[in-house]
Amino acid sequence: MMRRVFLDIDTQYDFMDPQGKLYVPGAETIEPNLEVLTRFALSRSIPLISTLDTHVPNDPEFAVFPPHCVRGTPGFEKIPCTRVEGMQLVHYEDNPLVLDLGLDRPGFMKPGYSAFTNPLFEHYIERFGGAEFIVYGVATDYCVKASSLELVRIGFAVSIVDDAIRPVAEEGGRAALGELGLAGVRFIKTEEAVR
Repeated sequence: MMRRVFLDIDTQYDFMDPQGKLYVPGAETIEPNLEVLTRFALSRSIPLISTLDTHVPNDPEFAVFPPHCVRGTPGFEKIPCTRVEGMQLVHYEDNPLVLDLGLDRPGFMKPGYSAFTNPLFEHYIERFGGAEFIVYGVATDYCVKASSLELVRIGFAVSIVDDAIRPVAEEGGRAALGELGLAGVRFIKTEEAVR
């Protein structure tokens, strides 16, 4: 079986909680599956990488979306079911040497949709050459799509857990799934991801 890496995209309060600043409709309904995936990865010593949408006050993105996931605010924090003890935040300003310390449970802070907007992300995942990325989180039509397409572009196999993702807009979500499928992404259920 191909080595697997779990990638948890942006499961933060501002997206996941109905009171969040940029709530993704229905996001709270996938929390049971998110918890199953997180606990499975931890219990089986499967590499588990998290991303955290990360903004500063007056971020240019706030011309498009309401302010959200501002570093240091409660909305930036991960929800309890995907919070990992000992997760080490990797800032996009960090020196690549920080990754050579053998980070076990990194949380890549990213200023844009794709995990690759943190330039250290690609540097870190080089160690997983030939692995399959199991991707889940929010939002299907933005960060999940952008990160998955980049992973495929650089040669990784990608499977998206389709009962552990949610889109900002249903129409955008359907379009994203179509685009991802054409790019070669597989779609699986939580049950298959934890076999």
